[in-house]
Amino acid sequence: MNFHRSFRKCEEFLLCCAYGDKGVIFVDKHEENKTLYSIQVKGSGRCASIFSSDYIEGDEKNNNFGCMKQFIGKDIIFESYEPFIQYGFSTLSYDQDWDGELVKGSFQGNQNSWLVCFRGNPTVNGVKLKVMDYAKLENKHYNVQLNDSLVGVFTKL
Repeated sequence: MNFHRSFRKCEEFLLCCAYGDKGVIFVDKHEENKTLYSIQVKGSGRCASIFSSDYIEGDEKNNNFGCMKQFIGKDIIFESYEPFIQYGFSTLSYDQDWDGELVKGSFQGNQNSWLVCFRGNPTVNGVKLKVMDYAKLENKHYNVQLNDSLVGVFTKL
């Protein structure tokens, strides 16, 4: 079974990318689990706190942006239903909270926010982005052409 993970520590947050085959199961220990949002760009699977029947399902079409705050600081387990690519947006410390949402079109920026590209090649204010590009936003309007991309905006609270 094929499974890989990579991490990118950014200025104020951490991005994780996990990808693999159908049937992959992986565990994050509570000491390492600071993931606030899960972004499913390919495939599907579910995530739960270990020994709990409450879980979150994610897929690339309908449930591709999941809030993981209920699992912060807990041991979690992920199981893939099919080959997958999944990103995680994580805080650097347990006392740091963020709001997150997917970009649906043009929007007004906030100086406490960051934009992250998870899939595709959107154009933001005339700049073409690629996967894992990210930028600190300003208090101004952002013209967005999604081009079937998946882009998130995360605001530090």
